[in-house]
Amino acid sequence: MSSDPPFQTIAARIGEHAARDPAHLALVDAATAIDYATLEALMNRIAVALRQAGVQPGDVIALCAASSVRYAAVFLGALRAGVVVAPLAPSVTSASLHSMLVDCGAKLLFSDAAVDFRPTMLEWSLVHGSLI
Repeated sequence: MSSDPPFQTIAARIGEHAARDPAHLALVDAATAIDYATLEALMNRIAVALRQAGVQPGDVIALCAASSVRYAAVFLGALRAGVVVAPLAPSVTSASLHSMLVDCGAKLLFSDAAVDFRPTMLEWSLVHGSLI
């Protein structure tokens, strides 16, 4: 018999922590700080919005943005929805970004204002923005 704790997803672990200590600080960046209750609510909101957008568990979304609380919330919300996240460097050229999007087969692209991407004819629906 193993004494290892049962496997849990990071989204489930965050949910447990939010239930146990909702006011505890969860994420911080230069502009924002949120507690676990807020993170849990954002993750749920993002997961629901992804499902409403037609993204199914196992589908891929791309996330191309600077590190931030918003980045983490979108990443974690996607994981909560069972979605695969392809993190892409915001410093790449538009041509490289397009190539990476084709390679990963993303259904959606989430980016911030720092990403210089001019979509051309793509084979899927790309969203330039965020849910939060």
